[in-house]
Amino acid sequence: MPVALGALATFLARPWWWAALVAIAIFWVAAIVPEPEEGESRLAAGDLGFLAVVSLFVVGLTWLGAWAARRWRTRSRA
Repeated sequence: MPVALGALATFLARPWWWAALVAIAIFWVAAIVPEPEEGESRLAAGDLGFLAVVSLFVVGLTWLGAWAARRWRTRSRA
């Protein structure tokens, strides 16, 4: 989904980082919303490092989608 959001941002002439923010928000909601097991907190301090690293991966995928869409648009115009 981050790749598709990056491509969509390119086609809508928006900065790729807008799509990255949306992709990170969707990822965080998907990671935090599921009901925790009995006696566990919804988000632990140790989870923040994992969420930060995966968020960087999501940003990279979003940038990759925007980059690929820019190249595709450039080649299709030529």
